[in-house]
Amino acid sequence: MKVLALVFSALLAVAAGETCTGPQVDSTGFTSQDATIVTKIAYIADFTLSCSNGAKDVSLYAETVDGIVGVARSVDGSKYQVSWVEDVATAVSGERLIKLYDDQGYAALRKAQRGNEDTSTVQPIATIKLYHPGAYRGPWIQSETMAILGAIFIYYYALTQKTRLMA
Repeated sequence: MKVLALVFSALLAVAAGETCTGPQVDSTGFTSQDATIVTKIAYIADFTLSCSNGAKDVSLYAETVDGIVGVARSVDGSKYQVSWVEDVATAVSGERLIKLYDDQGYAALRKAQRGNEDTSTVQPIATIKLYHPGAYRGPWIQSETMAILGAIFIYYYALTQKTRLMA
């Protein structure tokens, strides 16, 4: 009976993923910046996670502005990626914090959310900072407006010169 319980607990630990102690995160990020042709801004954070206990297959969840999302893991388990999108109108420039949770942290976070408790008491295993410089929404004055104003100015200048010559 003890052997069966030991095998069951080992299978449960493998299914839940390994626990990472002493996590070190090295991240790079990307955000789309041209809002003239898109309606949503994409945020992508690529990172590597190294644990002091050597854990490789760590299941992670990320708390972003979009909510809690699953983190994609590479086949070899060494690289991770989290991404989400926001509407151009609500996307603000500046630094975004991405809190990373393992299975136990995710369960504690969901429990706190279901119970309407303070979620700041749940500590993430790591936090990533992703900087968004802002989105380019086009020039302040459209080129068509500048062309019309230029044509009006040229017409006015030509008309005043003609009246001076005729007088």
